[in-house]
Amino acid sequence: MRDALEEKAREAKEQADHMARLSVLGELSSTLAHELNQPLAAIGNYARSLLRRADQQRLTDDAVRTAAGEMATQADRAADIVTRIRSFSRKRSAQSGPVSPVRLAEDAVALFRGMMVHAPTVLVHNRVPDDVLVDADALQIQQVLLNLLKNGLDATRQLEPEHQTLQIALDADARQVQLAVQDDGEPLPPDALQSLFQPFYTTKPDGLGLGLAICRTIAEAHGGRLDARAGDAGRGLKFTLSLPRYTPPNPEAVPHHDPA
Repeated sequence: MRDALEEKAREAKEQADHMARLSVLGELSSTLAHELNQPLAAIGNYARSLLRRADQQRLTDDAVRTAAGEMATQADRAADIVTRIRSFSRKRSAQSGPVSPVRLAEDAVALFRGMMVHAPTVLVHNRVPDDVLVDADALQIQQVLLNLLKNGLDATRQLEPEHQTLQIALDADARQVQLAVQDDGEPLPPDALQSLFQPFYTTKPDGLGLGLAICRTIAEAHGGRLDARAGDAGRGLKFTLSLPRYTPPNPEAVPHHDPA
């Protein structure tokens, strides 16, 4: 009976994690549609250009080679976006293990930027030694970071280019690794800052108010925390994801048995 209940609980958690990833993609759907349209439109333009040149008998080998190369590049870009989305959205069991926090940040940035043609600059400031790892489900942490980057994008979308840069800073102490995501948008009032992680609270007209609540749940399930405060220099928001450092098992440890 207990095993059946544990199995149901595990399946429910997997379903919740899967739905959370889909909710992130749902909020990004309009951006994804726009960004996928960019390479597709470029392919169409090159194809029509080749047809016009052929009709006018001005088609040269160089023109065909250039157009075909550009079309292949744009097709690869569109395929890469789709591949990343499919991998991110796939339902699967939690798979925790030792992973580099720098790799987590870089993969999240690659996914975030790979979804857009005109992506904002994301600067990664790494101050974590190479041998420091965290024990985490890489896809779930990627989900958290992607959500935080998306929030930063939403907060800075209408600002001047110099205020659209996002930053991820990585630091570590003896027990934890901190991944801080900061934008340079307008600051939130204190009451809004206090409510950010409440389910169904949102400052966006089309938001569901679930993203940050789910992100905090993921952080706590990893034995960590997700906090928010006003950004440095009084601008934007700074979210800090803290995760416990991975401690490798001691192969020389011998189980202690009390004498009979």
